[in-house]
Amino acid sequence: MYSKWRGSCGILSLTASLALLGCGVAGNSYVRVVNASQGLSNFTILAGQTPIVSAVPFGTEGVQQQGQYAGIDASGNYRPLGAGTNQTLIAYSTPGTDLASTTQTFVKNTAYTIVVEAPMPNIMFQTLTDDNTAPTGGGYSLRVMDASTVAGPVDIYITAAGAGVGGSPVVGNMQFQGVTNPYLQLSPGTLEVQVTPAGNPNKVLATHTFSPASGKIYSIFFFDPPNASATIDPPGGANSYTVLPVNDPVLP
Repeated sequence: MYSKWRGSCGILSLTASLALLGCGVAGNSYVRVVNASQGLSNFTILAGQTPIVSAVPFGTEGVQQQGQYAGIDASGNYRPLGAGTNQTLIAYSTPGTDLASTTQTFVKNTAYTIVVEAPMPNIMFQTLTDDNTAPTGGGYSLRVMDASTVAGPVDIYITAAGAGVGGSPVVGNMQFQGVTNPYLQLSPGTLEVQVTPAGNPNKVLATHTFSPASGKIYSIFFFDPPNASATIDPPGGANSYTVLPVNDPVLP
């Protein structure tokens, strides 16, 4: 089923498909995938008629052609995808048997981060529209997303490295699938991201060193522990929650 082009665009050559995939809108959009679904390992994400990723590990971000599966993607590369309306977005392990599916419009010259969420077998998609406008005034831009299905509401703190939780959270009472929009405008430095249950700064669920630079753009994702049955665990344990910072490039 998936070995042939789907939809009404017809069969295109490989070269043409990279530039022209998608019906109804000329030009490319740009996509990448974050795997926030525990247990999802042997899979392919198909957007429109284009395979986007295969087997990107849980808790990481990547695109297939560059193979960027590191915990921190220094390149922040996107996968070109033919712009179009109501394109089918599918996750599958076996061709013809969908793990999840939806439809998504991808606009020309727009970047997207496709987040695959929730443990198997109840996975779902959440597609984020990225803001790749470079910040001004010496600060950095930051988007934060809560991809944890079990932590409950959380507070996100960004503090000086080693300072511990203090002051007000940059994001308070964030729920599963919550996303900051517009992006936060903050001051760079050698910092730590710390996540606590909402209203409880004394219990840190996850901490991650973060060194944003002036004029750059970043996204931070908060993940469940790899063990989907875990509840709230302290940092450093076998079932700890994790934080993934990702560099968001400025598109040409």
